[in-house]
Amino acid sequence: MKKKSSGFSLILILVFVLPLITFILTVYTIYLKNEMNLLDLQIKDLGSDYLSSQILEPEYSYENELILPEIQVGKTKAKVNYNIQNLNYQLLLDNSATLLKSSNVGAVKIFDSEKKAFEEALYALENGIDYFIFKNQNKYYLYREDYDINANDEQYLYTIQIYLFYSPALAIFPTMALREAGIPAVVYNGKLSPSNADYWSIVVGLFETAKESDEYMKNMDEQKVFELTGLGIKDRFRKGIYFTGVENE
Repeated sequence: MKKKSSGFSLILILVFVLPLITFILTVYTIYLKNEMNLLDLQIKDLGSDYLSSQILEPEYSYENELILPEIQVGKTKAKVNYNIQNLNYQLLLDNSATLLKSSNVGAVKIFDSEKKAFEEALYALENGIDYFIFKNQNKYYLYREDYDINANDEQYLYTIQIYLFYSPALAIFPTMALREAGIPAVVYNGKLSPSNADYWSIVVGLFETAKESDEYMKNMDEQKVFELTGLGIKDRFRKGIYFTGVENE
């Protein structure tokens, strides 16, 4: 009798309980699937409507932020008044012109007296006159754009080219690094032959004779220049440079 009762219970479970549980699970699964579909739709709606409402128009163009300022290579005008007693060679070099060309308006004078050279440079500095000062041993070379020479004549001097670039921006930063260390460097704007295209090189000093420039060039501290600029200068060479005197009105 007990065996019959157990068998009846098993049949009852198989016939009624299991299908009921299966039915309930099926209904619940369908419900969950529908809810997930609704949730997916809500997320899509949120992405299209909410995000578009949150995107703000920029107040300015980021493209403008990437435009680098133009680098000015040339004159430097004094911003303060200097006293001759407070002047030194480094200060005058720091405030001198950063650009020379193959042919330049003005001329170069050579002084044996530091005081006289500093006075002439100070006048240029205070009056916004383009100048460049260079000291070699006991001689002071001073270029000023207002210096004149004999009519129909040109002044020919030498300088030392240590590196060449095809952009002024690439030349100016090493030049400034050299100047801050007391090396009288300047940017030289020349023309390539035969294309006549511009180039910008770093040159050092002004020299009256080829012998003087060669002696200076031979004694240049290559390691110091490399540490300041990362540039090797083994291929440096003497370069001619012209000055035409003051332009006629």
